[in-house]
Amino acid sequence: MPPKAKSDTKSSTSATNSSETPVQFVKGVGPRLGAIFKSRGIETVRDLLFFFPRAYEDRTRFAAIRDLQEGVQATTAVRVIGVNKIPLRASGRSILEVRCTDETGILSLKWFHAPRGIENRFKAGTQIIVTGTVKIFRGKPEIAHPEITWGLSTSTDTTTPDESASSMPHVGRIVPVYTEIEGVPSRLLRKILWEALQKFLTTLEEDLPTSLREAHGLPSLQSAIRAIHFPEEGGDKPETIAALVAFNSPSHWRLIYEEFFKFEYLVLRQRLRMEKEHARVWGKNGGAAATLDLTQKLPFALTKGQNTCVREILEDLEKPHPMNRLIQGDVGSGKTAVVFLCAAAVIAEGGQATLMAPTEILAEQHYINAGKLFDGKLNVALLTGKSTTAERNALFDRLARGEPLLLIGTHALIEDPVVFKNLSFVIIDEQHRFGVEQRRILRQKGFRVDPETGLKQFPHSLSLSATPIPRTLALTVYGDLTVSSIREMPPGRSPVITKVVREKKDRTDVYEHIRAQLQTGRQAYFIFPLIHESEAEGFTQLKAAAVEAERIGREIFPEYKIGLLHGQQKNEEKAAIMARFKKNELQILVSTTVVEVGVDVPNATIIAIEHAERFGLSQLHQLRGRVGRGQHQSFCYLFAATRTTEATASRLEVLEETHDGFRIAEADLEIRGPGAFLGTRQAGSLPFFMADVVRDKEWLFKSRDDAVKMLKEDPSLERPEHAPLKRYFDTDGGKQFAWLKTS
Repeated sequence: MPPKAKSDTKSSTSATNSSETPVQFVKGVGPRLGAIFKSRGIETVRDLLFFFPRAYEDRTRFAAIRDLQEGVQATTAVRVIGVNKIPLRASGRSILEVRCTDETGILSLKWFHAPRGIENRFKAGTQIIVTGTVKIFRGKPEIAHPEITWGLSTSTDTTTPDESASSMPHVGRIVPVYTEIEGVPSRLLRKILWEALQKFLTTLEEDLPTSLREAHGLPSLQSAIRAIHFPEEGGDKPETIAALVAFNSPSHWRLIYEEFFKFEYLVLRQRLRMEKEHARVWGKNGGAAATLDLTQKLPFALTKGQNTCVREILEDLEKPHPMNRLIQGDVGSGKTAVVFLCAAAVIAEGGQATLMAPTEILAEQHYINAGKLFDGKLNVALLTGKSTTAERNALFDRLARGEPLLLIGTHALIEDPVVFKNLSFVIIDEQHRFGVEQRRILRQKGFRVDPETGLKQFPHSLSLSATPIPRTLALTVYGDLTVSSIREMPPGRSPVITKVVREKKDRTDVYEHIRAQLQTGRQAYFIFPLIHESEAEGFTQLKAAAVEAERIGREIFPEYKIGLLHGQQKNEEKAAIMARFKKNELQILVSTTVVEVGVDVPNATIIAIEHAERFGLSQLHQLRGRVGRGQHQSFCYLFAATRTTEATASRLEVLEETHDGFRIAEADLEIRGPGAFLGTRQAGSLPFFMADVVRDKEWLFKSRDDAVKMLKEDPSLERPEHAPLKRYFDTDGGKQFAWLKTS
């Protein structure tokens, strides 16, 4: 989640009653607890009110002692009948036991580490309410370290609390359970939230227009906040707690919808603003014809998806505002061929284009493929960390002169010495591997002021992703991009036969099959999650590539030459190993996931992935894409632990059943959630504390439709009912969106 702006409120005793009041001024907090809250990011009353429960307990009914059951959490109203200290001879300490009763039996309360002086509060005859998990000891019920509510009278009806109990935050209701904050006991935290709601809830301002709330039957912000913390109605219905825990109550829907709506509005507004920026028009003066000419010279026919993408990109290039498009397609679906064809339209009319790839292996692969596909008819250059000083200087001179070309490279493209005279088309491959700032710097290299019109001009931008993006993520992470998809594979490619391998005897059979493939001249990859065993950090059962490369060569395939590839090697060493593998001088390549993208060896027909259960489905699908690139049938073996959970087993079986990257991506997102799917850094750009793009996707779609409608009907939010929303977007919303831009 992006950093929260610091509060402007002054920590003085004259703090006003507003949601921005420092949290220390909430009753029961003070400076010491205030510092603890602040360390958890809870600085203001608003932060506190938006610190929501993780679970709930039903304390609406009191259980009789005779009905208490082993292992079940219960609340019961009892009367103290005696206090006893049970000495522990070994430690010299004692257990505090408080014996209680109701009309139905005896209950023991025990503290193994009793707070100092607490035994003095348990006077005989004192009425208390007890909550805790029941244990049956020697046939009698007891509760260790219970939560006690003091000073409440109770009626003789032990199934229903009296009025005095129901007015408290701890009993007589559905009680919230919060994520623990060290130094703030759960009971105290609940009481602090109760006090904050009583005094400050009415200071929360409503941003959503009434019309939107009424259209979806959603409660007000204040009602939703109160009901999530301390539900009032329906507490005697078991499904109520289930709905609350599942974020499936009207109050939760209210906050989920608001988060999505604000986010989608900002993302769509950004897209509209980009459409108002200026860019040079390309394709109308021979560029489109050049693309068509190169298309006809290709050694294969484009698929329907490729043709559609080429058409959509050329249409964008012909518009006077910058393109901001994402092409998503499976491994091997032909995205780069589309990119080359469209870059040709810009180059043919005198413009410059650049393609930034995340690794040198991938950049070099693109450079080689461009030469092969178009037989030198597309002017292409390469810039990587391996480029010599002489090569760099010559290339910099060509760029400065404005030579029309497509420059392919790595991060080296964003360095200061790289200066384009006429950069008009920016392409970023595997764009999720680059940070927002890196993408911005590259795009900025194409910024210029048109000398004729004086208008600021930006380059057209195109991003590529070999990991298909589920629709819900496309509307959030890539919401300001127009998305194109290539869903089919080029003809002639056979699906990779995939098998999950768990048993040792099955592994032996797999090795024999791999040997048979190698004997026919084919090659194989073995993929491991670690480079060295020292990386395991407690996971000593994980196999490491460096160790396994030696073992495979010594014990399993001694008759074949084996290479080792990983990210800690120098670029020259990696390039040399890949060159030997491509020439079939190495028959087996043992590697980490560094081969996930960009490695193209058509003769390799086997990939075996160790500890497959530790990888996401989309990453496994990417790795599987390293084979099946030639004319021979290919195989993928997923070596998994013998004992795996049912969920893990069914997850891996998805890869056995389908090669559709879009279906796999959806399954991956459903199973692991957006955080694991995107990776920690990128997932941090999703500013949702309550909404979930998988669980709440229907609300995402509704909110997007509403945002589109509002931008059409009142784009500047000038209507009176939209004033609070405008104020939000001009302040907090604007700060938030600075972290969300994808380009």
